Amino acid sequence: MATSNPFIRGYQDLHIRRDLLITNDSNYQPIYRQLAADQKDLPDDQLAGHYCVFGDTHALVIEPEEISEEQDALYPTDGQVRAVVYAVRASENGEELHLGDTESLARAEGLLKRIEFETGFYSRSFEITSSHLPDDEWDELQDLVQHADTQQLMFECFTLPDSDAVGFKLHGTPWTDEHLNNLEGFGLSALQAKQHEEGFMPETIRVLGLAGQADVRILILDPNGCLLKGLPVF
Repeated sequence: MATSNPFIRGYQDLHIRRDLLITNDSNYQPIYRQLAADQKDLPDDQLAGHYCVFGDTHALVIEPEEISEEQDALYPTDGQVRAVVYAVRASENGEELHLGDTESLARAEGLLKRIEFETGFYSRSFEITSSHLPDDEWDELQDLVQHADTQQLMFECFTLPDSDAVGFKLHGTPWTDEHLNNLEGFGLSALQAKQHEEGFMPETIRVLGLAGQADVRILILDPNGCLLKGLPVF
């Protein structure tokens, strides 16, 4: 998904990662590493307080005398596991972020749920100004929505005569190629081609595409609506 999409709100790709908090004699700062794949099922109480070796991304909890030459090459630095933490992580504008650590999976899941409530599934409606469309497109759109056949276009549209607004109810979001292919058997470009064939114009299709990729479900275009920063104004 494009990181410049102005419809995107809050954190993306929220997830929990189980990390080891490690210290060693040559570094005063704690070091965070993921557990080696073959040890990922070990319970927390078999990890905290134990000797370990680690590389750039992963660590192996093992006794010094048990380390093989291959393991020594993969995990060249030794340390002590001080705690097992459940890190809540996300991405924003294409950058991976560490939001915080919790001491248990249950607490991490609770934190994740509260963050998602604020920034995710409950913020899927936008009212924006119709100035984000050229005048000719806006005039054409108000007429088009009265008779357009939207059955294959992944949205329904409607007018709000008292405010001269046009509304869209988007279906099957997010409109990513992967999701649309799984759902309908075609990607975003094919969907936009169908919308064009039905008479929807380029900027309208572009705005709908950005909203769909950001998992917006209700989009209202209103002459008195607010500007959406990052979206062109005509």
